[in-house]
Amino acid sequence: MSATPTWAAAAGEATALKPGARATAAKVTSRIARTDRTLLGQRATSAVSVLVKLDYDPVATYAGDVRGYAATSPSVTGRALAGGSAEIAYERYVAAREAAFGRALASRLPGAKLGRSLRTVYGGIAVTLPANRVDDLLRISGVAAVQRDEIRQPLTDSSGAFIGADIVQQQLGGERDAGRGVIFGVLDTGAWPEHPSFADQGNLSAPPAKADGTARTCDFGVNPQTKQRFTCTNKLIGGAAFLDTYRQQHGADSETFWSARDSEGHGTHTASTSAGNALTSAKVFGVERGPLRGVAPGAWISVYKVCGGLGCFSSDAAAAVAQAVKDGVEVINFSVSGGTEPSTDPVELAFLDAYAAGVFVAASAGNSGPDAGTVNHLSPWVTTVAASTQLREFSSTLTLRAGDKTLTLRGSSITAGVGTSPVVRAADVPGYTGGAQCLRAAKKNAFAGKIIVCERGENARVEKGYFAFRAGAVGMILYNPTKQDTETDNHWLPTVHLADGSKLLPFLKRGNVQGSFTAGAARKGTGDVMAAFSSRGPGGLALKPDVTAPGVQILAGHTPVPDEPTGGPKGELFQAIAGTSMSGPHVAGAGILLAAAHPGWSPGQIKSALMTTAVTEVVKEDGITKADPLDLGAGRIAVDRAVTPGLTFDETAARMTALAANDVAAVQLNSPSINAPVMPGRLVVVRTARNVTDHALSYTAATTAPAKSSITVSPAAFTVAAGESVRLTITISSTAGKKQLFGAVRLTPASGSGVPALHLPVAFVPQQGSTTLTGDCSSTTMRLGGAVDCDYRVRNDSYAAATVKINAKIGEGTVVSGSTPPAGEVTLAGATPGLPSIAKVDGVHWHSLGALGIPAEPIGDEDILNFDTPSFTYAGASYDSIGVTSNGYLVVGGGGAQDLSAEPGGLPDPRRPNNVLAPFWTDLDGSGADGIRAGAVRVDGKDWIAVEWGVKVFGTDSDRRFQVWIALGDDPEVIFAYDPATPLAAPGALKWAIGAENMIGGGDARAALPTADLRVTATAGKPGQSIGYAFRVTGLRPGTTSIVTTMTSTSVPGTTVLKQPLTVVLR
Repeated sequence: MSATPTWAAAAGEATALKPGARATAAKVTSRIARTDRTLLGQRATSAVSVLVKLDYDPVATYAGDVRGYAATSPSVTGRALAGGSAEIAYERYVAAREAAFGRALASRLPGAKLGRSLRTVYGGIAVTLPANRVDDLLRISGVAAVQRDEIRQPLTDSSGAFIGADIVQQQLGGERDAGRGVIFGVLDTGAWPEHPSFADQGNLSAPPAKADGTARTCDFGVNPQTKQRFTCTNKLIGGAAFLDTYRQQHGADSETFWSARDSEGHGTHTASTSAGNALTSAKVFGVERGPLRGVAPGAWISVYKVCGGLGCFSSDAAAAVAQAVKDGVEVINFSVSGGTEPSTDPVELAFLDAYAAGVFVAASAGNSGPDAGTVNHLSPWVTTVAASTQLREFSSTLTLRAGDKTLTLRGSSITAGVGTSPVVRAADVPGYTGGAQCLRAAKKNAFAGKIIVCERGENARVEKGYFAFRAGAVGMILYNPTKQDTETDNHWLPTVHLADGSKLLPFLKRGNVQGSFTAGAARKGTGDVMAAFSSRGPGGLALKPDVTAPGVQILAGHTPVPDEPTGGPKGELFQAIAGTSMSGPHVAGAGILLAAAHPGWSPGQIKSALMTTAVTEVVKEDGITKADPLDLGAGRIAVDRAVTPGLTFDETAARMTALAANDVAAVQLNSPSINAPVMPGRLVVVRTARNVTDHALSYTAATTAPAKSSITVSPAAFTVAAGESVRLTITISSTAGKKQLFGAVRLTPASGSGVPALHLPVAFVPQQGSTTLTGDCSSTTMRLGGAVDCDYRVRNDSYAAATVKINAKIGEGTVVSGSTPPAGEVTLAGATPGLPSIAKVDGVHWHSLGALGIPAEPIGDEDILNFDTPSFTYAGASYDSIGVTSNGYLVVGGGGAQDLSAEPGGLPDPRRPNNVLAPFWTDLDGSGADGIRAGAVRVDGKDWIAVEWGVKVFGTDSDRRFQVWIALGDDPEVIFAYDPATPLAAPGALKWAIGAENMIGGGDARAALPTADLRVTATAGKPGQSIGYAFRVTGLRPGTTSIVTTMTSTSVPGTTVLKQPLTVVLR
């Protein structure tokens, strides 16, 4: 584009680029809280709910860092939160901070509404405001982060004995009393308080008074069946609704009960699974399915309703966590999604504070399996629970007949059976528009007298049956489109659920099929099979999930008045349903039993005991393949082992806060598992185990490792005295290729010690990090007296300096000549991108992108729009995206809120943002202006990416219009083009800059406003600094030897290892 382009190209040669991620300026965050960038840059004026993390530590984790205020965190003081003088004083300090924020908010955003304060955990306040004003919150002093007040969804008998709870129950005073003295908190859809699972059976004492002296809240409202108000008991000791944000967002008519009473059933099921009473009877559709009991029947239950029928908001859940801590809750169950970005998730941060206050949290892994990387709740301070099968199943036998042919199938059911009736696919019923999946209601009697066949998917399983029931069907056959789990829902009509339709559907093609199926009955099933729906790892830097527990066909409580047809017919107090929502409460119940057995244990010790003693003989959903740690974590919990683990691995909330998000150091957290997503050859981690018995214990250590890998433990045998700790050094080595690998560390106690064997799962991916070591020799074989030449190199591929240390060891039978690795530590500079420079270019390069048919994308003030683009080269590197800001510059490679600045601090500038192309950087605003146009354009046979700004100087109506053209292909260049009809003018007193930068802030700038278009070119740049050395190896003795080179780097966990085999032959 060295001359004025001719714009004779057809409009079809210009293609608009569509923006992707949008962000808006944010301030520096505190603690580990981070702003959710998806909140920023919104244009909508509708109200949104957010949580504002203020720049102070909550009461549960405050360590005394503010002058004049003593520490309040139980992890520092060693005392539970009790409303003491230090807490009162610090809460006053916090209240003053909140008040200052409130005044600033009212001044800047008069229409914003303050919600709950979260002082005990999280450290912030809920705010409702217009979506397009969220960015303004980050301009208020004292705001550390703004996070989405997300709406989450709940994740949806013999299982207690299957996990060994019955044995521990007997050790703790019998099944009725097991768990006594522990307050269990369930955050869910509430509970049906009159349920027999929560009845006061007279065996429990009154709960302790709250430490702050206030009364426990008991608000379950009035029973709609009896018109009587529920009064809490010595079993169900409290109940409160935390639905402020939910009500604000969905309205007063969106929920049946605004108390802690459950109208959905999910919360009643989870609460009774964890801590429901031991019952002799549990009828479903009139059929006895009991006896039944929760995992810890003797625990006190406190209910926190944080979910309505439409989901659960983060601010409501975080407020409930704070109250649970104040109420003395020791174990929390949270069968709700979330936690995939712990640093931006208010509930996960609240759980961190609860952990610091001594609360064990069990959370569901999610129901999006079996795909990899779908696991929820990635925080190391939460125990994340997958789902697997138990030994009992409810099943039915289906018999189909067509002429003289018969097909018999086994499916799942807890309903009544059906006698011989016509069997018809819903999609084959004339006039029915709901398709094979039974997606909508049918006309009255459209299915009369028939067994209707529906395919699973799209809508709720129970809703399909409801539609069939309303249309007169006598039964339903529900089948999975592909083989997966079958469920035992409370259907509206007799139903059998088949694993797939591979045999059913071909048989139905015979026509005139008659069928019948038996009533669901309890039978022995196959335990320890992963549920297909259970979400899988990897996720984050910790190994997730942590454990698995029964989550299929779990029989527990139900509300008798479900709001929706998907809850099944009214009047049923029990249901057998599936999900990680059902497995999580098993782990919470196990946590209650361990807390009762060991009152002094921390939540980390409870988690450790459950993980290190878990059963590993579990298979994947196919029933054959051995499950791996990304399926089941450490294994299926076994409470009878966990109650006497011998050793526990514990970690503090403070170290978790410091290291959990550190790519290099997170692996050193004292977790009962090891996860190394980057394992460059050799990795040494340390785990410290404490003897929690009253006598000395002796162990031998052993490991399992995959091919081409090894795991060792030092010391390999040890004795640790009662109450003392042992430091274990675990070394992982591998020469395998890049792939996910697994191993284990096993600690076997001496015979007669009375404690179980322990194990720690190990997951790692052999791959080099951002500092690489390469090298080889001219040949791997040499003759006796002959030689080979070798060349080695270490390179820093990042843009930051890295300090490395290299060592090489060459085997015997050879002699080396030439250079050697440098001695000691060496710091390598990061890669240096090409250096941009700017010069005037002849010709007029402006042309309206609007005239080429490229539409404008709206942009506001302090916004950045990211666009995916064709691949292009800038400053020696290749890119395929750009981030276009409202302030007259773009970020090559895309950017986020931290790349936004209204005022250029100087250009070029090593401070963020970098990799900048700035045709006119100043405080500009797209509000009420044309906005941003971006497209791929061909001009004179050359392809370009073109970006056009149509914006105003902030606070004025003064327009500014300019463009950036980025050349594609082998001849990289960038053009800054300015509209000749409106020459560029200074923005009043505002600072401005015109220039170009590379990734590290090097580049060029113009000191005066341009009078012509500008051309940006850049040098090719160079890779990160490297060091190399070459040497010759001469063979002196026949045999096989090797060169082993190792490297450590401050940017890579572990030690990078490169092994070069050499063989010396006689001839």
